Amino acid sequence: MQNSNRIISLDVIRVLACLMVVLMHSPMPTQQSGGLIGLMSSSISYFTTPCIGLFFMVSGALLLPIKEQTAGRFMRKRLGKVLAPTLSWTAIYLIIKLLIGTDISAFTWLSIPFSAQGNGVLWFMYTLAGLYLLAPVISPWLAKASEKELRMYLLLWGVTLCYPLLKLALDINESNTGILYYFTGYAGYFILGYYMMHYGQKIKVPWATAGFAISLSAVTIVKLAGWEVNFYSLFWYLSIFVALMCIFWWKIITAICSRISFHVHHMSVKWITTISNLSFGIYLSHIAIMRYWLWDTQWIANIGSYFIQTFVIAILTFIFSAVFCYAISLLPFASYLIGYSSKKNIAKR
Repeated sequence: MQNSNRIISLDVIRVLACLMVVLMHSPMPTQQSGGLIGLMSSSISYFTTPCIGLFFMVSGALLLPIKEQTAGRFMRKRLGKVLAPTLSWTAIYLIIKLLIGTDISAFTWLSIPFSAQGNGVLWFMYTLAGLYLLAPVISPWLAKASEKELRMYLLLWGVTLCYPLLKLALDINESNTGILYYFTGYAGYFILGYYMMHYGQKIKVPWATAGFAISLSAVTIVKLAGWEVNFYSLFWYLSIFVALMCIFWWKIITAICSRISFHVHHMSVKWITTISNLSFGIYLSHIAIMRYWLWDTQWIANIGSYFIQTFVIAILTFIFSAVFCYAISLLPFASYLIGYSSKKNIAKR
């Protein structure tokens, strides 16, 4: 459902992805890696992995093919939105490390243009910037590509997502000399978002649900059978099972939103769009709020149930991150810190 030039379903997907990434990082470190605690931790990790794919899919749906007349104009508009907050939070996380006594070498500072420094969570921003650099290159093709051509690309990308499975029986060349090397990576989610935006209605909800069931069954069978597999290869972001879950969540949310009559001024829509606008900031700030504050809060550490403790941390982190980012959005420099400014948004109205 689209209101006031916004596609509400994409806002809902982005909010869901935000919730997932916060929940993924919420479990506190523990020595108890087996039993129910181990099962809960691995289950949270697996069921929240669609967060990254969904973020990239939303970006692809909204940006591809680029509408700006020149690549330079697109870069100035989009890269600025990503690079400034990334550099700001890199500095913030490095300063936090210095304050807690961690040595930061010159090598770290010099590496900032090329890799995430300060905190590992920033890798996403570097990958997103890379996809923005790629957007003007693939846009002319996307503008002319037929659905059949898009499906062929996604099929080849899907084969690369199956490599962890195929490697169990075959010799697969995953290096840069591999035949499908140029079809690997997160660009697949970027283009999948464009495909779902334009042709997603052809994928029926029952089929998407079947894909989700396969993803659930696969990890359950591996766990129950006690097979020793590389979890972070077979069931992580660039896995066919996670891609199937991304399609499922996309279809379910768009199907639900298409059946709801949204009003642009309704309070629920305002909450959804506000949190969606703050999603960059929530992603960037949630680790600082969670790990340098909530994890050190005594009453949270004293919660007896690991399950309850994790969800309390997730809920509080999400709320505090959203409130913090909303407060930042009211300041003049907000765009440089969270990639969004409430003042600019109000001015446009």
